[in-house]
Amino acid sequence: MNFPNTCIEKYYRLYQDLLNFSGLSWWLIDLSEDSDTFYCNQSMCEMFSLEKLLTHHCVEKTFPIAGDYNKNIALKDAKKSQQIFDEYHSLKNGDIEEFHNRFPYYDAKLDEVFYFTSMARAILRDDSGKAIILFGIIEYERISTTLFKLSKLDCLTGLNNRREFDSHLDFIINLARREQQKVTLIMCDIDCFKLYNDFLGHYQGDQCLIKVAKCIAQTCHRSTDVVCRYGGEEFAIICYGELDDSAQLAEDVRQSVFDLNMSHPQASDAMVTLSVGFATIVPQTITTARELIEKADTALYKAKDSGRNLCVDFNYQVV
Repeated sequence: MNFPNTCIEKYYRLYQDLLNFSGLSWWLIDLSEDSDTFYCNQSMCEMFSLEKLLTHHCVEKTFPIAGDYNKNIALKDAKKSQQIFDEYHSLKNGDIEEFHNRFPYYDAKLDEVFYFTSMARAILRDDSGKAIILFGIIEYERISTTLFKLSKLDCLTGLNNRREFDSHLDFIINLARREQQKVTLIMCDIDCFKLYNDFLGHYQGDQCLIKVAKCIAQTCHRSTDVVCRYGGEEFAIICYGELDDSAQLAEDVRQSVFDLNMSHPQASDAMVTLSVGFATIVPQTITTARELIEKADTALYKAKDSGRNLCVDFNYQVV
């Protein structure tokens, strides 16, 4: 078993002793030596049909996370494929501490799609924060293609679920930080929904949520807009781009729900309406997803306190 230096050999033998579990795959890359070579355990060789007699393999040809992802990562969603690829390079450059993702992998030898959870982080960095040695773990998930897709969606509305919201928001903030671009979070809440649900019943409440979710999704035309059900009667839209576009989108979403002209027997204006709050930032090194969520929530509460059926930005300006 040959290694290019004692450092990568030390980490390889350490993890070989510590992580010798059945079905658990792990890998190492020494970026300072050769960024196109990764070292892995036997479990990973078996999992991805790699040559078992070798401890090192080519990243570009066979690495399931950052190699030829269009060929091997069986994702029809090009945006998600690019996200996985970008996260790997963000980890290398020190832009993020670690990444977690879930992906289907097409094994050409077996002509079958398998599903995995992946986690990776830099275990050694240089003085500038860039990674020297990367370490990752990959675990097999026993789920079907249909279940994999459904796991990302809210079962009632068909929008991205809360888990996907968290994943997309972290990724877009990291991307905006690196590119020094703006990211906007729009939070939407159906006004007096509890009264609607209590008066008309849960079935009608669900139908209301479905109609509002569909309306919001249809209003968001840009490929960079990520529409999610945040929880209950609250929805979220993550936008990457200029403030004016995002501000207009926030108001368009509010107006489009108003234009549905859905009856609300317990509301003061007898209609289903939406309160909207949004915040826009250019992420800095210390910026977190929680910070942006709290700002958008503050704007949403301001819209509620100001009479509902309003669109307000974080600076308390009504759009």
